[in-house]
Amino acid sequence: MLPKQEACNPGFCDCPFPNSIEVTNHKGHIPDLVKCRCGEDVPGNVSPWRWHVSEESDALVTDRDIIFHPTYSQGTAIVRGEHALKPGMVHFWEMRVITALAGTDVMFGIGTGSINLEQFKFHFVSALGTNAQSWGFSYSGRVQHCGEQIPYGQKFSQGCLIGVYLDRTNGHLEFFLNRRPLGVAYTNVPTDPDVDIYPMVCSTAAKSVIRLINCTSQPVTLQLRAFQALAKDPAKLTELRQMPGLKGILQAYWFMAPPIRYSRRSRENEFDLGDEAVLSSSKLRLSRKQKYKESDDVNIDEDLYANAHKISLRRSESGDEEHASVQEMCDEYFHYLL
Repeated sequence: MLPKQEACNPGFCDCPFPNSIEVTNHKGHIPDLVKCRCGEDVPGNVSPWRWHVSEESDALVTDRDIIFHPTYSQGTAIVRGEHALKPGMVHFWEMRVITALAGTDVMFGIGTGSINLEQFKFHFVSALGTNAQSWGFSYSGRVQHCGEQIPYGQKFSQGCLIGVYLDRTNGHLEFFLNRRPLGVAYTNVPTDPDVDIYPMVCSTAAKSVIRLINCTSQPVTLQLRAFQALAKDPAKLTELRQMPGLKGILQAYWFMAPPIRYSRRSRENEFDLGDEAVLSSSKLRLSRKQKYKESDDVNIDEDLYANAHKISLRRSESGDEEHASVQEMCDEYFHYLL
């Protein structure tokens, strides 16, 4: 009997997106199939960057779009940002998933300058986070670093927005799904200014398309830290938005309290905030108090959201790994020929 499929997070909006058959049969530029611009180019974006173009990579980069494996897939392609993310600053960038995700893995995250982008060109792997030089968030909802995957969020696919927040002053890395923060995933990103850190995306799926829609970088100041603290309180945030003199500050730090748009499917399937921050499959889901290590001295009931990253490493009652879904076992090429 086939294992039960995990629920997939609805898209950010209700705009139409092409199905796999339309993507496969399209002879032109695949991103042209999508007219959706919801959430793009938010006021306050500064220092926009682009993806790095590499002739050796099995990925076609055009402006802000990445088309992984344009013909067929024979491994894992990794694409990084054109420039390293400056130390002493906070960085946020947001990507839209243009096509349906399937296959071994599609991941979003960061990596150091020592990452070999061609290392897994002929291997189907979850590339980001395989070692100590990269950190990744998989479309399966897991995060990975040093080869260890742990539950983190809900599975996502076409139409979703994936945000990445990196604080280079304290080494914190956090991911957003449809503009809802999932909690700090890692606190061990190098803060050394001599270590180059790049935005990265990897995919094993043929004709999978990712678009960079927003990116901003801000220096770490007392003003930023104060806004960061106030943004956690919805009441205080509402007061700030009513003050005309703070319009510039609100625009500059928009990513700390991003405007959220819910698709109809999202409204019909309201998630509890605590559950969404630590979603996993039914086999991995624990009671709320079990989602934290016993050594963590926190008030779970009052601070669940702020500590959503402190996830128990226990995988299942029996200790067994989850069964891979049928979709994950499909060959990357033949998936698009079905």
